[in-house]
Amino acid sequence: MEKRLLFVGLISVFVFIGCSEASADRTEEVAGADWTEKQISDRENDLEALEDRITQLHQDIRATGGSPSFSSTPLFDDVGKDYFAFEAIQYLAEERVIGGYSDGTFRPNLTITRHQTANMIANALGLEAPEDYTFQAKDIDEMKEEYRGLAALEYHGIMKGNNDGEMRPGDGLRRSQMATILVRAFDLPEASMNHSFTDIDEEFSGYDAINRIADARITTESGKAFRPNELTTRAQFSLFMARAMNDYFK
Repeated sequence: MEKRLLFVGLISVFVFIGCSEASADRTEEVAGADWTEKQISDRENDLEALEDRITQLHQDIRATGGSPSFSSTPLFDDVGKDYFAFEAIQYLAEERVIGGYSDGTFRPNLTITRHQTANMIANALGLEAPEDYTFQAKDIDEMKEEYRGLAALEYHGIMKGNNDGEMRPGDGLRRSQMATILVRAFDLPEASMNHSFTDIDEEFSGYDAINRIADARITTESGKAFRPNELTTRAQFSLFMARAMNDYFK
């Protein structure tokens, strides 16, 4: 009987030791997993910080070399670093060529209007009309501050009204119109060659201006469809403007 009790007691000790060791192994496993996850998280944070630092260094190098300098931190809530026109929008915003909306957005996919275009051109080139200048376009209220850019561009012959004498400031800007305005504003030279497009030819009324911005590498649609009658978005025009102002964006 005593031997039986002793045997049972030994078995209980072994079971207890085994369970204790299993519990310890499980605790070590959980602790090890937590430690590993923390290390991965720390490394990811370090990598993000390094990427931000590299981006800032690139900006500093550009500034030192005479290239445009602009913040790598998004200025608008709806234009992130991965957006195709991010750098152009950042650059123009910091140059006070264009601004966003009061809610902190840029609304890049909205169609840019003719009066917004005029303000951008006037801001970029420092253009003004004389204080006593009278609009030739009959649909402009010259008392409105928002139309100062239109006055400047009309005065300098960069933007004109249509055959009915209307400037139509609230209308969207078509891509062919965009080409003409950029050629006039930045006095782009004649093209060195004729560039081809799948949807227009040399007989198209706006071909010369489109050909000039293609030759100046302001548009990359050479050999593709230019879509001359398509309306231009705020992001697209920002990219075109930035390319016209600085070769860095080409």
